[in-house]
Amino acid sequence: MNGLPRVIVLSTLALLITGLAAGLLWWQTGNPVWIRLFFSYPGALFFVGASLLQVYLSFRCAALFSSGDLLRPAWFLIAFSGLARLAGDILRLFGRETFSPLFSPVSMLSLAFGLYRVLRACRQNGIFGQLRLSDSLLIGPVVVYTVDFFATVVLASGSQSATSWVQRVLSWTSDPLLCVLLIQAILIRRSVANMGWGLIARCWISFTAAIFATSLGDVGLWAWSKGYLPPPLETASWHVWFVASAAFALGPAYQLQAMLHATVDDVRATAEEFAKV
Repeated sequence: MNGLPRVIVLSTLALLITGLAAGLLWWQTGNPVWIRLFFSYPGALFFVGASLLQVYLSFRCAALFSSGDLLRPAWFLIAFSGLARLAGDILRLFGRETFSPLFSPVSMLSLAFGLYRVLRACRQNGIFGQLRLSDSLLIGPVVVYTVDFFATVVLASGSQSATSWVQRVLSWTSDPLLCVLLIQAILIRRSVANMGWGLIARCWISFTAAIFATSLGDVGLWAWSKGYLPPPLETASWHVWFVASAAFALGPAYQLQAMLHATVDDVRATAEEFAKV
């Protein structure tokens, strides 16, 4: 497990380079088949693989906490969040685009409850952090986009069928939930700031990056639908989702690595004590 975060990062970089090459071929030839093949096969499989990895690692993290620890249910909720994301990714892989977006708010809500549990644990241990002015650089753009989206899209929506209306309402919850998640993740990062750039700190930096990248992806989709992005930026905005997926897997990878290191250190310390007897 020691090298898993590095493998995730290198795999993501390799995928982004492949996507860049597909985009260049598209711009040079004018044939979109290259970018379609990239997102239909390696891209789609990467989403599924990253979500599957997040689920597996999160369940492993949860299993290593004691039954009375607040972080045990927190990591189970984070694992369930990954399961919902995995279900959506699998549906997209098999072309069921109609229902896959419905899993996004379920995933975010589960993650929000999980992060709430983590914040409760931080408060219990007396390390609850505070937001700083610099945090507004991350939170501000997401809040502004959410308010603008509701003002220009949600409130301006006309009459629709019941099924379409339910799907739209569920999709509208994603952006407010992202605001909540981003604030929660930053608060947790501030709470563990005294750990420097250790494995636990990297875990929550990864979740913060994942949530912020997801917000950027939403902004990119909105700007693309409005025709605000030139083709190069339009293609680049699609690749943000790979960064978000990788970061969601990196979080539990760092947490698990920290817990396994702690376990090994405990065993080593116990062995040293026995050796002294």
